[in-house]
Amino acid sequence: MKDGYMVTLSIKMRVRGAGSRDEAIWSATEHLEDAIRNSVEVTYSADAKRISRFDEEPIFGKNWD
Repeated sequence: MKDGYMVTLSIKMRVRGAGSRDEAIWSATEHLEDAIRNSVEVTYSADAKRISRFDEEPIFGKNWD
C-alpha cells in the first residue's frame, strides 16, 4: 500500500440569530455552500499529516496512483 496524506481544512464563521448549536452549524454550512457556488473567497487554514499504509480511497478527490 502507498502512503498518503490526511488533509484537514478548518473554516471559522460567525453566525447571527441562531437559536441553538445545531442551527448555527446548519446556517454556517449553508453560507459556505453559497460562497462556493458564487466563487466567493473563503478564509481557511490547512494541515496535512502523512498516513502510512493508505489503503482506502480518499473521501474527496481522486486516488493519485
